[in-house]
Amino acid sequence: MTYKLKRTVPVLCLVAALCATALLPTSSYSENLRFVFIADSRGETIDNLINTPIVNAIINQILALSPRPAFVMYGGDQAFAGSINGRYTFQLFKEAMAPLTKAGIPWYTVMGNHEICDTSDGSTIYHLASQREYQKTFTNNPANGPSPDYDRLVYSFESPGGDAFFAVLDQYFLTGDGPADLTGTIDAPQLAWLRAQVAQTKARHKFLFIHGPYYYIDFMPPPPDITYTQLWKILDDNRFDLYCCGHNHLYSRKTIDGSIPPLPQLDPPVRWKNNVVQLLTGTMGAPIDPYIIVDPVKWNVHDDPNTYYYSVVDIRGSRVMVNSYQGNTGAYTVFDSFTINKSAALPGLDLLLLP
Repeated sequence: MTYKLKRTVPVLCLVAALCATALLPTSSYSENLRFVFIADSRGETIDNLINTPIVNAIINQILALSPRPAFVMYGGDQAFAGSINGRYTFQLFKEAMAPLTKAGIPWYTVMGNHEICDTSDGSTIYHLASQREYQKTFTNNPANGPSPDYDRLVYSFESPGGDAFFAVLDQYFLTGDGPADLTGTIDAPQLAWLRAQVAQTKARHKFLFIHGPYYYIDFMPPPPDITYTQLWKILDDNRFDLYCCGHNHLYSRKTIDGSIPPLPQLDPPVRWKNNVVQLLTGTMGAPIDPYIIVDPVKWNVHDDPNTYYYSVVDIRGSRVMVNSYQGNTGAYTVFDSFTINKSAALPGLDLLLLP
């Protein structure tokens, strides 16, 4: 079985890798599948580009999963900078992820803000050359985005049985060099492309991967950008299961229901109705952020010192079960679990079930 792409992808290794993905035992209800979400492995200095001990520890945990995941999605910020005085670090990250490749587990990437930074300018400029080098390097990412300019930056695929849809967006997409902007934006071609993608898919389960959150959990979030509200409306209207992100170096999980207002609001105003979950699994080794959290309980925040995180997502029929793990260089343990139930009998009702 292979994943179904929205357009033909001229990458034979992608097809071969996906044919070898590990599925959970087949359900009489629909297909079952497991994937892992990780993000933010960067080090803190030019002498510590990637936090390799934590990357190794989490990869070993992933390899020990039974069954193994069908794929791993990496949510961005691979290294301290995408280039060090013009020398790219992408191959270094590929080497860090090589144990997954050797084990036959496909992995895909999301563009982070650090990937398009260069230390030579103090990381105040985003570089188009770094974006293009990224596209040349991560050839396992599908090339079926809005146009060839977005190849391997913005893409989608479906599970073998077509019951799960996965999309990746790039909030930092460049058409030229420009000032660094941590928030980024979702440009019009990506929004139009995603609308068209979800209009075509028959998948019950839908997942969006992007580097930065829509809802920040600290008292001083970046300035709001209306394009994120436009994006969330697509997710809410189409009953996405998860919005998976990183960028903040901690773990947070929040169901975005009608009690959470859009920020900023659209005109005419909208109210969320379909309980999309923002899953922020924001460190595979990056330094923990010392944020002042708006409401740690409400936003289910975990940011213990020297503690790192990854999330295992199991699609089993109508349900999506998420188990998130925490640890350091030793064993990792589950600290947060929840289930989303996409009821076939009641398509307008999605339930978040806690253990």
